[in-house]
Amino acid sequence: MEKGEGMAEKEFFHKALADFAFDVASGGAIRHLADRGYTAKQIAGELDFSVPFEKVRQAVWDHLVSRQIILLDEPGSGKTKEKAVFVEERGRFGKKSFRRAVCPNEDKGQIHWIQKYISVGSPEDLVRLLSGMCRKNGRETAYMACDFGAWEYGEKEQYMELLGVLDERQGEYIRGLPWGKGRVFHRLDQRMQEIAGRMGLMKRFEGMFYFGGIGEKIIVGCADGGDGFLNTL
Repeated sequence: MEKGEGMAEKEFFHKALADFAFDVASGGAIRHLADRGYTAKQIAGELDFSVPFEKVRQAVWDHLVSRQIILLDEPGSGKTKEKAVFVEERGRFGKKSFRRAVCPNEDKGQIHWIQKYISVGSPEDLVRLLSGMCRKNGRETAYMACDFGAWEYGEKEQYMELLGVLDERQGEYIRGLPWGKGRVFHRLDQRMQEIAGRMGLMKRFEGMFYFGGIGEKIIVGCADGGDGFLNTL
């Protein structure tokens, strides 16, 4: 074995060991609090010992991806990977641990979307529209396209406008996730629905929403935004 290969293998082992130790010490608590709706900042404040914030936000992100709350590929593309879950176990002496298990892919294949363009008169109308769609479709297969990372890295003015229209808790949630530079898709839970409503206050707003249960993809512009649709397709 080459010396360089040996060093690389040793570094990989130490990283894997450090990741395992972190997961045993904090992973379960982070996942539990994320499931309860805590932001990464709140989670970091709840941990019994200091953990670098970047590590916390990455752990929250990985958990949301594993639960398919965040999709890295477009909904209905048939590319969704297997879903990882963490199963709680107890050893001989009652010590609690978490084991990572993989569930079968629940993606039922490619969806041929019925695409609709809708203009609403106000952010309140947008929230009512999304609420109605979620009642019709359910939230489990409802998603919102998110370009937050692309804005943060490439369109700073738009990103700062986004943070300016959100309330403190909403902004804390957005800042607490490492969105990357590409488009991702977040489940349209109650929090994201409220964030979408606030985004209707932006000067140029266009939202893209997917409702897998009924096969509809809607692109929504908000008249109160001022400049009409923002073309991000």
